[in-house]
Amino acid sequence: MPATAFEHLQDSVENFRLLVASVLDCAIFMLDPKGHVASWNAGAQRLKGYREDEIIGQHFSRFYPHEDIKRGRPQRGLESTSDQGRFEDDGWRILKNGSTFWANVVIAAIRDKAGDLLGFAKITRDLTERQLATEQIRASEARLQTFMNHSPSLMFIKDLQGRYLHVNDPFTRAFGLERKDIILRTDSEIFPEALAAQFRANDAKALASHSGIEVEEVAPYRDGVLHTSIVHKFPLFDSNGQVTALGGVVTDITDRKVLEEALRQKNIQLSTALETEIALRERQQLLEQIATHDALTRIPNRALLHQRAEHAIAVSRRSRRPLAFLFIDLDRFKDVNDNLGHPAGDQVLREVATRLSGCLREMDTIARHGGDEFVVLLEDVQTLQEVEQITARMQEVLAEPLAIGGGEIHVTSSIGVALYPRDGESVSALIGKADLAMYRAKELGRKTVQFYTPDLATERTNLNDPRPRI
Repeated sequence: MPATAFEHLQDSVENFRLLVASVLDCAIFMLDPKGHVASWNAGAQRLKGYREDEIIGQHFSRFYPHEDIKRGRPQRGLESTSDQGRFEDDGWRILKNGSTFWANVVIAAIRDKAGDLLGFAKITRDLTERQLATEQIRASEARLQTFMNHSPSLMFIKDLQGRYLHVNDPFTRAFGLERKDIILRTDSEIFPEALAAQFRANDAKALASHSGIEVEEVAPYRDGVLHTSIVHKFPLFDSNGQVTALGGVVTDITDRKVLEEALRQKNIQLSTALETEIALRERQQLLEQIATHDALTRIPNRALLHQRAEHAIAVSRRSRRPLAFLFIDLDRFKDVNDNLGHPAGDQVLREVATRLSGCLREMDTIARHGGDEFVVLLEDVQTLQEVEQITARMQEVLAEPLAIGGGEIHVTSSIGVALYPRDGESVSALIGKADLAMYRAKELGRKTVQFYTPDLATERTNLNDPRPRI
């Protein structure tokens, strides 16, 4: 460096030192053009831990994590400052004792009257507490989003201006929108005005209620169908009891409304023949069908399964002939819903129910247990080989491709088996143990059949959280 330039730098350093020497709440120091520390204030010593005699002449990159140094981040900061005159950055920095803090850094280029670079002035502030608070907020929001996404219902949170703050995955899927198309927008910016007006009116009622309301709303979904939903809207309060936002949980009751309308129409038809035995019998059969059968697949529901299973156990107790309970779960059924849509998923469930039913004897019962789960009751089991033959046939028929939406898809299942009386005395216990066996089948690669063994219950007890079904 020429002597004159060096003298200018020395003068600037001295003036700078006198100006900032008493500043304690941030680090203020100067660098020479190559990035070596040329001055050091009390705030820098207090923040970074280095005394002036320890740091003067050292390169400022020592304040950066090793990975940042490898990527050339310190040098790029100086280059940007030299080009632009000023550079600002946030990131982790290292103290003398090796610990880290979150820093806000501003670097300014110092030039003489001729425009020659004399060095850099650098100001560093410790924003660790703010960064940690920000990270905690982000983590809290991530937990909230994960919680909401696990709900089968549509869920949302709006601010008091009606802007969406959070929506869950079922919400975005229902309306065929990306989250970026929803967040911080109002209903008027997303939906047709008539629909937005309906939502706004109900939002206002919910906020005014201070306890929440339950309303029925009708909206078109991505599938082009008008869906009827029961919507629970409720105000959200801060720690001072002030309303800060609006929450909502949307439960689709379209199928129920269709069924109610079907029943209403059926009742109209039957009303003209209520005095005849035929009309009474049809009405009774319809009600029994609704009460005991699954509306989607038309096979028995859980209530009818438990009723038949209780009776079968009573008979088996006298005859001493075993029973078998099969717990069947479709493998990766979520992928069908996600990739092809729920109407395609419903079609798959109906076809699976039909195929599984075709594998059973007249005395056996198959029921939809919920979602993509089925439970089968095999009565009067003679041998384990008989159970194995039936489950093998089930796997075989499910392996045949299904024609869905103009294409073909393949479905497999994991099956768990529990035997009465060997594995339990009650219906709920036997279904639960068959469920455990099914989980083991999932763990062993899916598309397998596993019989319950006592060690499965021990393994299950040692788990903190239920294993997810896929």
